[in-house]
Amino acid sequence: MNKLIIFFILLPFYACGQDSLTSGQYQELNLAFDQESNIITGFYENYTGYDEATKKPRFSCIFYLEGKLKAGIAAINTYFPVRKAQDKIVGQLIIINKNEVTVHLPQEHGGCWNVETFAGKPEDFKLEQAKPWIQIRYAINNKVFFYSDKSETKKLKAYVVMGDILYIEKKEGHWLYCTYLGDRTTQGWIKLEDVNTPE
Repeated sequence: MNKLIIFFILLPFYACGQDSLTSGQYQELNLAFDQESNIITGFYENYTGYDEATKKPRFSCIFYLEGKLKAGIAAINTYFPVRKAQDKIVGQLIIINKNEVTVHLPQEHGGCWNVETFAGKPEDFKLEQAKPWIQIRYAINNKVFFYSDKSETKKLKAYVVMGDILYIEKKEGHWLYCTYLGDRTTQGWIKLEDVNTPE
């Protein structure tokens, strides 16, 4: 309890003067900062353990985050993509400097306590690789197709499915230029209406 009290007392000092953030990979946390809107979006994904039967990790910690930066602090909504109503936990993201942040949540998502503890103490993340992202969003329709250009006639065979994470680099009208980091990296234009709108 004392640690939490000290943490919240120190928030103004951590955040003082930090009104910007470098978009990129912060260890297991990917973050994007939109300088025009001051919106921070992100995606955390981490695993631990190994199940011999399934040949997959036993535990996972996955959540999307969105919030608006003000005086170095963003109140963030965190939740599993497409499950905002059922899974939302409101926390804080604090800018230590433009290449380092602290994330604190009042409780854990799903199996996160097996992977990374966000409740009880803040977790620090440092920038490992800068990226040209302005926002991170996720697909909200069953199939979201890529286009080679901003035209209905330029539709490609490549698509993502509901819940897949997309890294936005440009927004032009109702089109977004983005990257999907799956088994293969896919880039192209998608329609604005096919992805979530960060709060």
